Formats: sequence, C-alpha cells, structure tokens
Amino acid sequence: AVNTAGGVTGTLLAAFVLMPYLGLSAAIASAAAVNALVFLAARLLARAADSARTGVDPPVGSAATSAGTGPAARILPLIGVSGFVSFTYEVLWVRLVGHVVGSGVQAFGTMLASFLAGIAIGSAIASWLASSARRAAIGFGLAQIGIAALSFAAFEVVDRIPDLTGPRVESFEAVWDLTLACMLTLFPSALCIGATFPFAVRVLARGRGDAGPASARVYAWNTAGSIAGSIAAAFWVIPALGFEKSLVLCVALNLLLAAASALLFEPRRPLLLAAAAAVAVGLAIAPPETPWRMVRSSSMGGGVQAWGRIQYFAVGRSSTVLLTDQHYGFNLRTNGLPEAGMQRPGTWINRNLLTRWLGALPVLARPEARSMVLVGLGGGMAIEVVPRTIERIDVIELEPEVLAANRSVSPLRWRDPLADPRVHVHLNDARNALLLATEARFDAIVSQPSHPWAGGAAHLYTSEYFELVRSRLGSDGVFVQWIGLPFVDETLVRELLATISGVFRYVEVYDPPPGGSLLFLASMVPLDMRSSVERALASAPQDFALLGIRRPEDVLASLVLDDAGVRELARGAATNRDRNNRLQNWSHRLGSRALLRGADELFAPVDPLVRALPAGTDVFALLRRLPSRRTERVAAALPDPIDREVGLAIAELADRKRSSARRRIEAVLAKDPRHTEARAVLLRISATAIADGADPERILAVPLSDAERSVAAAWRARDRDGSGAALRELDGALAAVPANHPLAVEATRLRIQARLATREPDPLREAVALAEASLGDRPRVQDLLLRAEAYAALGSFPEALETIDLILDRLDPRVESNRAIARSARALVRAIPREGEYAPLLARVSRGLGL
Repeated sequence: AVNTAGGVTGTLLAAFVLMPYLGLSAAIASAAAVNALVFLAARLLARAADSARTGVDPPVGSAATSAGTGPAARILPLIGVSGFVSFTYEVLWVRLVGHVVGSGVQAFGTMLASFLAGIAIGSAIASWLASSARRAAIGFGLAQIGIAALSFAAFEVVDRIPDLTGPRVESFEAVWDLTLACMLTLFPSALCIGATFPFAVRVLARGRGDAGPASARVYAWNTAGSIAGSIAAAFWVIPALGFEKSLVLCVALNLLLAAASALLFEPRRPLLLAAAAAVAVGLAIAPPETPWRMVRSSSMGGGVQAWGRIQYFAVGRSSTVLLTDQHYGFNLRTNGLPEAGMQRPGTWINRNLLTRWLGALPVLARPEARSMVLVGLGGGMAIEVVPRTIERIDVIELEPEVLAANRSVSPLRWRDPLADPRVHVHLNDARNALLLATEARFDAIVSQPSHPWAGGAAHLYTSEYFELVRSRLGSDGVFVQWIGLPFVDETLVRELLATISGVFRYVEVYDPPPGGSLLFLASMVPLDMRSSVERALASAPQDFALLGIRRPEDVLASLVLDDAGVRELARGAATNRDRNNRLQNWSHRLGSRALLRGADELFAPVDPLVRALPAGTDVFALLRRLPSRRTERVAAALPDPIDREVGLAIAELADRKRSSARRRIEAVLAKDPRHTEARAVLLRISATAIADGADPERILAVPLSDAERSVAAAWRARDRDGSGAALRELDGALAAVPANHPLAVEATRLRIQARLATREPDPLREAVALAEASLGDRPRVQDLLLRAEAYAALGSFPEALETIDLILDRLDPRVESNRAIARSARALVRAIPREGEYAPLLARVSRGLGL
C-alpha cells in the first residue's frame, strides 16, 4: 500500500510538474536521482541493522521452506489471472474514458493515479482484514465479486459522464473534470483490485517468517498476469470484442475466480459461489450496451459531440474510430477527437478547403514535383484534389480502422481517394515508415498528424521528426506541416517557427481559408511562389480551380509570414524536441491564450504584404480577399496614392465607416471618374439611397457600365417588390456580370434573394445551388447567412445549422456589421425544430449565439 501510494505521488508529480515544466529528459533524470537517494538510504539502513545485531539470525523454519506448496499454492494462478483481468480493465477504461478526459500526459496521469490510488487504499484495508488464511480466502473471492459488480456498475453510468464534465478550456477546471471522470470509473473497482494482493499473500503464507517469500511469489504471478493483460487487451481483446463485450469477458473471469476461490480452499463456501452466480445471472439478464454517448463525446468539450447516424465504428489498436453521417457529409473521429470530414456529391466543394490545401500547396511551390508523401490519411480529403501532375502519392496511416472507415463510404462520397491509382497506403507510424525508407527521396512530404497532445502524433512536431523529413526529401523538395491555431499560443507558435526554421533554410507560413489553422511551407532551396504558382496554374488549372485558386493573388492572400518574418518571430524561441516536447504538454490547456483570435495581432508587425507586394500583383483582387483589418494594413502601405485611398475605403466600408469611406472615394473619383473599383465602392455605399429611389447616374459619372446599371436596378426592385418578381426579371442581366467584376458578389447575392422571396421549392433549390456555386473559398458572412436561409426554407435543417456554425467561426464581435448578422442567425435558429438527430449541433450553435 505504501509503495503504491508513492506511485500515485510520482505519477501526479510527473504529469503535472516534471513533464510540463522540465521535459522528458529532466523528468527521467529526476526519477533517477530519487532512485539513487533511495539506494543510499537503504544502504545506510542496512549498515545500521548490521550494527544492531547481537546474535545469530534465527533458523528458518519448515513453514518458510515450504512456502507456496500444497493447496495454498492454488492461489498463485488465481492471482495471475486476477492481474490479467485487472489490467484489461485499466486499458478498457483508459480507452473509453479518454473520450472525455483526453489522451494527453495530464489525462493519462490522472487516470493512472486514480487506478493506483484505489489499489493503495484497497490494499491497506485488506491488509488489516486478512488476519487469517481462512478469512483471506473469503476476502479474495468477495474482492473478485466486488471488482465485477463495481466495473459493471461503472459501465452502466459511463454515458452520464459527458453531462458532468464541461469543456476543458482552463487547466484548473480540467483537473476537476479529469478527477471526476476517473473517480466514477477507475477508482471503485481499483479498491477491490488492490485488496486481492494482501488476501492472496495471506492465503499463501503460513506464518510471519513466510511472509517475504509468499509476497514475492504472489507479486511475481500478479505482475506477470498484469503484463499479459495489458498487452492482450491493447492488441487483441478490446479491438476484437469492443468495449461492452470486453467488459463481459472481464466480469465473467472475475466471477470464475470467485467461484474457484469458493471451491479450491477449505472449507468450501457455497454462499460465495451463490453470490458469484447471482451476479452472473444479473449480467445475463441485463448485458451492457455500447456507451454511445461517451463514444460520441470529445475531450474538447460537450459542444463538439458527434451527431448523425453512425456509419462506421470500431475499436482499433491505437484509436477508437467513429464515422457519422451528417447529411452533407461524414464526420470522422479518433478517440473522440474531430479529425476530418468526407464530402458527399453535390455539396459545397470548399467546405473543407483547408484539408485540400495540404495537397495543393506543395505543388504550388514545386510544380515539377512528381512524388508526394502524406502523413495521416484522416478523411482522405487532402488527396482528393492533388493535382494530376503528381504521379505517386504514398499515404502513411497508423490506425487500420481509419482506412476501413474511409472504405466504408467509398461509393457515397464526392470523390474516393482510395480509388486513385496513384495512392499507396502504408500502415505504420510516420517516423518508423520514414526511417525504413532509407533509399527513397520524395519531392514533397505533407504532415497532417492528429492533435499535438495525442498519443501517436505528439512526436510529429519536434525537431527530430523535421530532421528525418528533411533527410527524405529531394534536393529541392518541400515540406508542409499543419498546426491548428486553437492548440498554440504566442510562445508555442514562436517555438514551432524556431523548430522548423532551425531545420529548413527557407520557411513561409500560410493561413488558408476558412482560417483557424496554419500551414508551414519549408524547403532547403528558395521559395519563389509568384513564379511557381503561375507555372502550377498553367499546368493544372482545373485542379486548382476546385480550390478557388485561379490566380496568384488567391495564394498570396493566405501568406501571413515570409522567411524574414519567420526568422524574426522565431528569434530567441526555444526548440521543440523529443526530450522536451512543450507542444505536447501545453497545447491542450491554453484556454484564452490560444491564438484562434489573436494570430493577426502577432503576425501584423511582420506582415509580408505590407513590406512589399510581388511585381505584377493585382492589388484589388488581393484586397477583396483579405479580412478588413489586414486590408487596411496592406492598403496603407501601397505606394500608389489612388490605390491606397481606394483600398482604405474598402476597409472602412467593411467596418461600417461609411462617411470616411465616401470622402475617400469621392476624392478619388474627382481625379479618376472611371476608376472601376472606386465606382463599385461608391455604389455599395449608396445602396440604401439607390433602393429608396436615388438616381445612380447622379452618384456616378455617366455612362454607367452594364454591371453598375444592373446591380443598381436590382437594389431598387428588391425593396419595391417583396415577392421577388421584379428582381427575377433582372436575373439575366445580373447573371451577365463578370465574375471578376467588383460588383459580382452583389449580383449573385441579389439573384439568391430573388429566389428566397418566392418560398417555393424549385426557386429555393436554385437559391441553394447558386449559394453553393458562388461562395468560393473565402465566403463573406452575409453570403453564408443567405445559404443558411435557403437551406432552412427548404427544411434542410442540418445544412442550415452547419452553415450558421461556419458563420460563428467568422463572426468578430468587434465589427459592427457582424452584430446584425448574429441577430439574423439567432432568428433563424429559433425557428428550427428542437427535435432531430441534429440536436447536438443545434445545441452547440445555440450556445455560440448566446441562446
């Protein structure tokens, strides 16, 4: 009991202090130092004991020499099987409860400490109760029944745990959530598990002189069983049987052990046998069911519970894999963590655009690349649109069940990546797979591992891994690394920049749409993106058009750090290494420090678009693709005074600063009346006045272009005829507005509004199709709201809610116009029925909107 209590202390100290603050190497060194101190203390105690001896040691009696012989020795295989079952339970609970507590160092430490604490307390109590071999034999049987009953009871209540634990956003709150979940599952049965050891020792030992040998033999058998149970549970039992059947197996073995102890030791105990039989009958009458609510839950909080019909579920050797059908696509999770989506045919192609950028960015940087390695299959979307210029794609995936989940929906998805003859899947750990590829050199390696604290992924964010990647690239090869902004704060992102730039000579950072993640592009040779993007677009224009990439400005808009900016931010930052993986230890408990909302403030002082734009850049094509704050920053640095004023006006209009925007634009048009971008800005500023009857020819210098005349007429028609009939008469003229015209967005928006006004099924379906086709890769919140309204009007509530969820990711409460969007979204959500399989998504969206 005392030894195990020390184990509890060491576990918590390592998980919450040594590993996060000192790193792995220092934690091991600290443990070794403690071992050395214990050795010195033991040596001193031994010398003191030798000095205190005054006579010869008493002879060892016959009881000691016969320890473990006769009927008492039957306890040894029983305690071995008990150890097997006990650690099967531990693996089962770690895998299952990990859905809500996570798989990070602190989560595992809390689970292990809870298990060991129960063992320590149970062992201490049993040591006091085991006063005789007879009582110990009874206690051993009762402990087995207790393990079975308490484990079965914990499994029955495990589905309620997600309701008791909240989103883990602050480390202090997270500790209590972790503790609560573990105390409800691992701790109760661990009390009885701990009791089995002293009971078994007392059954075997015939006297005090026999205690030492008996303890050693019981310990050896129990430990051997525990080792076998841990290995068997992780690699065979739980993957083959699943959670509920594994529990049934363990409970059955506990009851068999209780029955054996009742029959093998004199006197036989029929009441103990009857109690075991009664529990077995209860198990047969009410067998456990799969805890679906727990399986659908996530350690990232109740707000991200998986919803939809279960398409695929399996407990793999490294991950529990869940695939749900969410109408517009499929959602893939491993160990409760959202990993990827899979798209159905006919839905918005750019819904999961970030994932698709993973396969496109290396080709944009190296159009001549022919081979690519992708670390992590996920939902396979990263390889769905890999340009056809790539001839071979090697995918490294750790968990076979992820591959099986992808195959289960092959005929149902927009494009099946596994049917691509270029794709070759390797089931292995990424570092092992790359180590084995000693002779291979690849043109591009793309790394999209799971969350940086997760087992199997945490070691794919360190300098040792990046060095391995570099060694497997060709001389001009490129490396792309993903990281989610919710998992880094300023310190961690600087350290990641320092780590990658310490391995590669040239590094750039991109923030692709829809935002929320960074892609690090690295190489040992310079990155001339302007030139390479033009070559890539010329070689595979249709492939890149699927991503909304039709011109270099579409890529340039996502560049947030060039190599100079990377070096500046990385200066003085620590390197993330295997021996001190700070990303693993801190990424899951950042709370409000996470960079999800603050990345722009960090990157702004070294913004590469402010320093200088590449020669030949279409300034306004770029500015229209930037968020308002960055638009203002980039516009203010433009060397041309006319372009600068128009750019600043665009930013001010986005922030609802109409008066100052009007003054700038009117001053520009006084110098250049035909400036297309300036004219479009002034029309937008005057939209309300035009709708009320103002003549656009009095606002802009004549003649008006066809696009200007059509949009102005449509604004007026929309406000004068609520049925949308007058607006629909202008549909042809609006459709003729060129896609690259500054008013193209307004034209499409008006066409959608014309169809929404009818509230009739066919026009509404046309509105949905228009919305899907026009959203592009950087949709504005106004356009997303129109899409949500179209889906809600059609009764497609999951799609409407999913769209509003996308809006929430883009709403900046500091921007005044976003408040009106939020009010409209709230009204839309209130009108959606409360019941349905989409209820978890509805609850999350409602919370996000403050409902």
